[in-house]
Amino acid sequence: MSVLAELAEPVVAKLLKLSEDELYERLGETARAIAADPAKAGLFEPIVIYNEPEMEFVEDVRDFGRRLFRRWNVETYKFICGDNIDDMVDRQELINAFDINDLAVAAALASLLVTHVGLSPALAVVVASLVIKRFASPGHKEFCKVWKNKMPKYE
Repeated sequence: MSVLAELAEPVVAKLLKLSEDELYERLGETARAIAADPAKAGLFEPIVIYNEPEMEFVEDVRDFGRRLFRRWNVETYKFICGDNIDDMVDRQELINAFDINDLAVAAALASLLVTHVGLSPALAVVVASLVIKRFASPGHKEFCKVWKNKMPKYE
């Protein structure tokens, strides 16, 4: 397990206990908190306190989180389930995590989102948790098949 995955693991362990709606809300809140204080971006678990005047209504924050996830969904899918030879070694690390458990997959995915997709650690752990919540099933190939069936077409 990479150092980044080790740092992400305790955070995704907490996040995987949340519902999808709570994760979308967390994603929106975290993104808004980073906009207000960019130093939070570099932390896997920044302290984010919901502040309605800054973040709008909870429903709006949740919808914002959903929109952010939709944007990153396709790129994350292409990286994790694609066939780009440049990503093969790192993709194998993730595939190996499927033999352990969802927590290991989410932690590995979060670290790869930071290093390959360019997400901040604060956002990567939430996106990885959402991906696992929404699409996880036994094995990498089945995971990608389920995920592909639930996303819009991409080029």
